[in-house]
Amino acid sequence: MEPQRKTRRRQTPNFRVLLDYFMALLMLFFGVFVIFSEKIIGYDYFADSKFVSGTMKWVVGILFMLYGVFRAYRGWLSAQNEKLSDNE
Repeated sequence: MEPQRKTRRRQTPNFRVLLDYFMALLMLFFGVFVIFSEKIIGYDYFADSKFVSGTMKWVVGILFMLYGVFRAYRGWLSAQNEKLSDNE
């Protein structure tokens, strides 16, 4: 009965890993969009914003991208841990 459970677990996707990868892509997109919105859509989306302008626009964009990289790393670690636990 135990081998069947392991094969079934390997076949089902780990939704936390998928969510981490999806959120990583989303955060990376937001970071790039905040920094390069003028080049992407043709005008500066944050032109009238008091908070996201000038240097702060770069800081916010880089923070979004760093958080995206962190989420991707966390998803990768979860996937590696799941592989190790399946092999035991």
